[in-house]
Formats: sequence, structure tokens, C-alpha cells
Amino acid sequence: MKGLQFQRLVLLSDSKKLANQFVFPKRLNLVTGNDNSIGKSTLVKNLFWAIGCDPHFDQEWKSNDVKAILYFKINEIDYIVSRYQDTVYFGKPGAPLKKYSKVTGEFAQTFAKVTGFDLLLENRQNGLDCPPPAFYFLPFYIDQKKSWDEPWNGFECLAQYSKFRRNLIKYFCGYLSTEHFEIEEDIFEQKANESAANRQVDRISAAIEVLEEVAPIQTIAITQPELESIQVEIEQELKEFSFQQSKLYEQQSILANELHDLEQQHLIASSSAKELNEDYKFAVENIPSDSLECPLCGVEHDNSLLSRAGLLADREALEQQANNIKAVLEEKYRQKVNLTEDLNFVSSEIDRINDKYLSHYDDLETDAQAYFGQALHAISQKKMNHSVTQTKENYQLQSKNAQDQQKKLKADQRKLLKKKDKDELNELFMGNLIENIETLSAKGVNLNGVKSPVDYKKILGGGAAEGTRGTLAYQLAILRQIEHTAHCELAPFVIDTPNQQEQAEHRYKKVLEVIKENIPAGYQVILCAMDNEVLSTYKQDAHIIELDGERLLQKKHYETLRCEYEEIVLASN
Repeated sequence: MKGLQFQRLVLLSDSKKLANQFVFPKRLNLVTGNDNSIGKSTLVKNLFWAIGCDPHFDQEWKSNDVKAILYFKINEIDYIVSRYQDTVYFGKPGAPLKKYSKVTGEFAQTFAKVTGFDLLLENRQNGLDCPPPAFYFLPFYIDQKKSWDEPWNGFECLAQYSKFRRNLIKYFCGYLSTEHFEIEEDIFEQKANESAANRQVDRISAAIEVLEEVAPIQTIAITQPELESIQVEIEQELKEFSFQQSKLYEQQSILANELHDLEQQHLIASSSAKELNEDYKFAVENIPSDSLECPLCGVEHDNSLLSRAGLLADREALEQQANNIKAVLEEKYRQKVNLTEDLNFVSSEIDRINDKYLSHYDDLETDAQAYFGQALHAISQKKMNHSVTQTKENYQLQSKNAQDQQKKLKADQRKLLKKKDKDELNELFMGNLIENIETLSAKGVNLNGVKSPVDYKKILGGGAAEGTRGTLAYQLAILRQIEHTAHCELAPFVIDTPNQQEQAEHRYKKVLEVIKENIPAGYQVILCAMDNEVLSTYKQDAHIIELDGERLLQKKHYETLRCEYEEIVLASN
């Protein structure tokens, strides 16, 4: 088999001295048992958790504080990934594993490179990201609780990218190519240029408004020759100070915004630290037990020593953050004082120049001197406005150029997928979907309005059991599409409990036949299901992990697997 294949999973709880390991050596694998609560779903969720995804775990499993090691292959090349909380170690056997502090960022990029997953998604800061592994595994995992009702929803923490599903589906199904995302990077670069230019325009506009507010009311009118004569005489001396004044006003506006933001951040961090301190005091002084029941919803919250220590750590982190912000604030206040002094100096120099030239007209009447002073101000204001306006226009031109570039790049993107190619992809998907609907006897499912893979929410109708088979028909059509487009390495297809809504026995048998025979040969398959005679055919070619009444983690494996963890992971530190 090509693509990604899970090989072996090690789970370890140091706090409870429990551990276990599970292997997945074949193309077909079955996790089964006679009880719905013996850990089938938890086991397969840990496959994804170990490699950087965030499936939903109940509080009981979270209390184990598990460490995981996952051995897997990509095109027959061996890899190891280990995870504890958000820290991930990744690499190849026989070499030290590289440590990553989180599943996003550098680890996401490294994982995407080895899987050929070159999708880029827009984050909430108007930038482009290589998404973490959860987005790679989404089409290959049917979660027991969420995915049967809504595909592309098998993991937690997906909201970091708004409206990601459309681009994700179009990428996997062949509508968006590598070239599309190369152009997308250029588009976002131009967006950043546009935003930067617009910010400068806004700041300059704010500075101009300040200057207009402080400008004296003009009560005289002088002739153009008079204005030019005075302008030629004082232009060189006044020009530099006028330019400095406009820059200082702009800096003052920027600094005022920065001070406001920092003051708000300091207030929030300080308040949050105080609240956490109160929470810690309450947890220690008022709650004698290791848990606390919410009086409103009845949910039990952890109040163990570890949880209380977490409160202290969070409080200290917030206090450190508040201190850091305070230090930055103090520096900004010093900058404000210095800026004010510079503005006062420049203003005094402009006044000095005005006085200098008024001194040549001591014989004028007081009103005449006032008129001449206004004339001088008019000259300086005119020169400064010209300079500032020119700068503003330059930034406006940069913004307009960036907008034009974006339009051109988006037009280039649209040309990448020709209508003929789009229609062929749609036909391939619909052909596979309709065939799967027929094979699974889900004829009550209404496909009106469904034209492409992005229309999964329009797949309606049928009873609950029939609707479940309709979801499976959609997922299998997606797998066919992914195999056809080959944009990235195939991942194992993991199906958690296909006997949803208590399918009739002959229907359930058909579901299992379709899973075994219709999933492309390139996919490793991991099926979770309660033991049932209907599984007999699937079992013939499958590796079987049969869970019994014992816990998923057991004491007898702890020492051996702890030694393995030390050798593989801790030795990499």
C-alpha cells in the first residue's frame, strides 16, 4: 500500500502507572468488543491525537494524562511521532526526534511536507497558514458522534479558520491546485501591502485634522505676487521645520493609539491575575474535596492538587505578562514626553521665524503686523499641507496598485480550472455518489441540489438509518475523488461504528461489504464496531483488536512501555 499507514500505537500514563500498545499490521483492521463502553472509540481517537489532531475525549480519559507514541509509514518510509499535551516529537527511527512546542506552525509545516498536503487556509488575522494535521485527516475519519450527522467535523479546535470547509473540500477533490495556493500567497502579500498603505493614509488624515483644528482663522487676503515674494524669502528656513512638525504630529497620533491599546492590555492581564488568585484561594480554603459540582449545571470540575497548581501557574504567567506590558508602557510614556518636547521645540522655531520676519516691519501698525503674521502662517501651512498631501497621495496610489494586483491575481486563479475540467470532476463525484446510494440501498436520500462535493449539506431525506447510509455513500465518493486527484498522500480511512441507528441486519451486512470491497485498495481501513456475526466476512481478511472488560490501559504493560518511551522520546531531549 502507498500513502500513510498506521503501524503501532503506544499509550502511557505515568500518573497512574498504566500503559498499553496496539498494532495495525494489515490493510483491514477491526477494533471490536462486546460492549459499547470498552474504549473502541478512545483507541482510534488516540491514533489521531498522537499525530497532532484534537478529537473529543471525555473527562475520565483526560484524567489519565496520557503520553503517546505512534509508529507509521508514508510510502514505506518509517516515521515516529510522540505527543504529550501540546508538545510533539517527530522524526525517523534511529535518529533523535525533533521537538515542537505545539501542533500548529512549524510542526504543521513539517507534517504537510512529508504528506504532500499543500493546502493553505486564511486565518483570523488575515494571513495564510499551513493548517495542522487535523485538516489533513478530516476526510479520512468518521467520528462516532459528529461525522455521521455532518461530514468534515470529526475533530475539535477547527474554528481557528473561518469557513474553511469549502476550500478544504475543493482542495481534496481536485478543484484547487498547487498553483492556486501559490497565487493565493501573492494575493495575501498584496492584501498586506494594501492594509499597510491604508493605515498610513488614515494616520496622515488624522494628523491633517489636528493641524486644521489648531490653525488660526484667516481674516486677510493677499495678492499672489505678495505671497510669492514672502514665500521666496522664508521658504528655505521654514521648510525643514514644517516637515518635522508634520512627522511629529503623525508620530504623536500613532503613539496615542499604542498607549491606549497597552493600557487596556495591562488592565485585562492584571484583572485576570487577581481573579485567578481569588479562584485559587477559594479552591484551597473552601473546597475540601478534589472535585467541585457546579450548582447550575451539575458538571463536576476538577479541584485536584494538579488543577490548583495549574491556577497558580496561570496566575504567575498573567502577572509576568502584566509586568512586561507595564515596562513597555513606561517606555512609551517616556517617548511621549520626548515627543512633546520635540514638538514644542519645532513650534517655537516656527514662531521664531515668524517673529524674525515680522521684526522687519516694526513701523507697521499693530493690525498690519497681525495681518502679516497670518500671511506667514498661511505660507508655512501651505508648504506643510503640500508635503503631507503628497505623502498621503503616494500611499493612496500604493493601496490602489495593491488592489489592482489582487484583481489580476484572482483572475489568474479562475483561469486555472477550466469549465471542462470542473464539469468532469463534478460528473465523477456524482457518478460515484449515486452508485454508492444504490449499492447501500439509501434510495430515500434526496440528492436534489447536489452538484459537487461541497453540497454535502443538501443531501437530505430518508429515515435515520437510511440517512446514515447516505452519509457513508458521500464519504466513499469523497475517497474515490481524493484517490483520483492525488493531491496528497492517502491517509487510513477510520470508521467509528458504522451500525448507526441500529441498521437492519441485511443493511448492516451490505454496509460492511461496501466498506471492504468499494474502498480503493490504496487505503488502510480501521473499523470500530461491536462484535456481531455480520462482521465475519470482514474479519476473514482483517487484523482484529478485541477489547474486553479490562481498562484500555493496564498495569502489566507499564514498565516495558515506559522504558521504550525513555529510549525513543526522552533520549531526544
